[in-house]
Amino acid sequence: MANLKESSFWEEGIYQWETSDPVLGGENGIDNVPTRQLANRTKWLKDNKLDKSATAASADLAKKAQVADKLSKARNVGGVAFDGSADIDLPGVNKPGNQNTSGNAATASYAAQIAARKIGGVIFNAKTDINLPGVNIKGNQDTSGNAATATKLQTICTINGVPFDGSADINATPAGAIQFFAMETAPVGWIKANGAALSRVTYANLYAAIGTRFGAGDGKTTFNLPDLRGEFLRGWDDGRGLDRNRIFASFQLDSVQNWTAGFTYQRAQIRQGYEPMEGGYTLKERSGVGLGYPLKEPAGWSVGFGVLGPGINNVARTSTETRPHNISLLACIKI
Repeated sequence: MANLKESSFWEEGIYQWETSDPVLGGENGIDNVPTRQLANRTKWLKDNKLDKSATAASADLAKKAQVADKLSKARNVGGVAFDGSADIDLPGVNKPGNQNTSGNAATASYAAQIAARKIGGVIFNAKTDINLPGVNIKGNQDTSGNAATATKLQTICTINGVPFDGSADINATPAGAIQFFAMETAPVGWIKANGAALSRVTYANLYAAIGTRFGAGDGKTTFNLPDLRGEFLRGWDDGRGLDRNRIFASFQLDSVQNWTAGFTYQRAQIRQGYEPMEGGYTLKERSGVGLGYPLKEPAGWSVGFGVLGPGINNVARTSTETRPHNISLLACIKI
């Protein structure tokens, strides 16, 4: 046995039992509905101390309260004051900005019935939960402002001809490119072109680009880099005919082009000459013709010869190899 709960509220009408109504007791049972409605009217009249002449007007006022235009006490929605009298904007939801997302709104109170409003562009009447596309479910929202949490670009761009949407790193320089650097260590994204054997898996991009042209490594899991240490680079002939029958990526030893020596002949009067004798030659003095002194014996003639072409400053630079003027830099390959 318990007393009915009474509310200070003017009920618009009193429910009439029907012959088809089931017998159902309890707080919300249909048998107690009319009794509770009458009890609510009685308490409301007592609290407001009104006579019967004011009953009709008060009942109309109570009816209007069920469709109130605003809450009796303003509440905060996403940190923005909301009393139900007008739409509100939530910064960071339907317009640029940040909001405080700490806390749990599961216990927030709301009016039984208010005029429907929009929150983040979604109709909200406080009766049920709402979903905000782009916030708690997939969808789009106003993304102007700061995209600190973006995972990729909305529009794909190209960097040096390579598509880029921000979802992954790209290499603007293709794997296998050769570059010389004025430093002794390879920069990030490059490795020394020193003929080393590398993993075909770890360096998959480079392996796909050059394969085993410069060496097959162990023949299974590795491959070799080109070894450019101390080497000069030469453009691949590719059918031109200057470097005939040259295989791409092949090495070539140094060499000197074939050349033929020529001779000049000089005829001159001499005063001294060599005459053969047993075991070698001996020097014999002779008088020259046209030298301003008497001819003692017939003039002697001699033939001389020499190599065509002068040397460089008459000084020859020799070494163990043939090479041009040069400078040494670090050769690297893009991985």
